[in-house]
Amino acid sequence: MINRKNFTRSMVIGAMIMIGGLVGFSSVYFQHYTPQDRSFKIIARKYGYQPSVIEVNRGDRVRIELVSKDVTHGFYLEGYDLDAKVRREDPTIWVRRPSEGEQFHEAKEISFVAGRAGKFRFRCSQTCGYMHPFMNGVLIVRPNYLYSAALGMSLGLVLVMLWIFRREAREGQP
Repeated sequence: MINRKNFTRSMVIGAMIMIGGLVGFSSVYFQHYTPQDRSFKIIARKYGYQPSVIEVNRGDRVRIELVSKDVTHGFYLEGYDLDAKVRREDPTIWVRRPSEGEQFHEAKEISFVAGRAGKFRFRCSQTCGYMHPFMNGVLIVRPNYLYSAALGMSLGLVLVMLWIFRREAREGQP
């Protein structure tokens, strides 16, 4: 026979865990990440970019204003097949996608959706001097873990509840 006092106590503890888990789950789940518009101004000068590291979240719409302070510079983003060039003190950016065979076209900014998580190098694609090969930077696209965290928390909550009820059932057996 199951001890009524232990069973009640376990039910209260289980309900508290369940409520706490649901509150945590809902705060993570309903706060899902919505892609944002992210804008950056990158200044290119011999032989580097400022900033040289850009961080965004997966799904963000990224806009980059590229400005050259000295000579013509390029901006090739590996993994996203984007190539751009900008002339000194000229607000016009020339952008193309090399794999699609596109020619350079005039634009006010470089824009793309950060659809792949990871670390992607960007480098100067226009020879700008003897240290040109060392002119590079990094785009870091962080993954969106909210869905995975919510799913894992839900599964963990179910497993804890099963463990509590199984333990109570064993303790109640003669």
